[in-house]
Amino acid sequence: MSRPSLKITRHDDQDPPGDFSFEVWNPISGNYEPKDSLDAGLFRMGELSEQVRLMWAQHDPAKTSLKEAPEPAENDASEWAELRVSARVRQVYGTRNFDQQEWRQARSKMAAVQTTCNEVGYVPS
Repeated sequence: MSRPSLKITRHDDQDPPGDFSFEVWNPISGNYEPKDSLDAGLFRMGELSEQVRLMWAQHDPAKTSLKEAPEPAENDASEWAELRVSARVRQVYGTRNFDQQEWRQARSKMAAVQTTCNEVGYVPS
């Protein structure tokens, strides 16, 4: 099952240092969508999760074209962390980051968000 995800990247090489970007993986279009904030990213991830869940529940033939988030590039030196959500009725969250690129299951949405933010030093306001 393809899952939407939210990726936070820390940009220490930009001005000001410690700037962050937020991108949501869209499994329907197969690309990352830039977002302005953590909240906007989480909202979009929720929308996509519901769309994918409905595709599965309604046996939509388009579900076969859904795409998983790509594996990170080996030569990527940036600090990033990502959380994803399953499109099941009982949602399951996972996290990964630049140091541990294998997905790990999180206890809850709140734990997944907190872990993701902590991995890159992002402090939600």
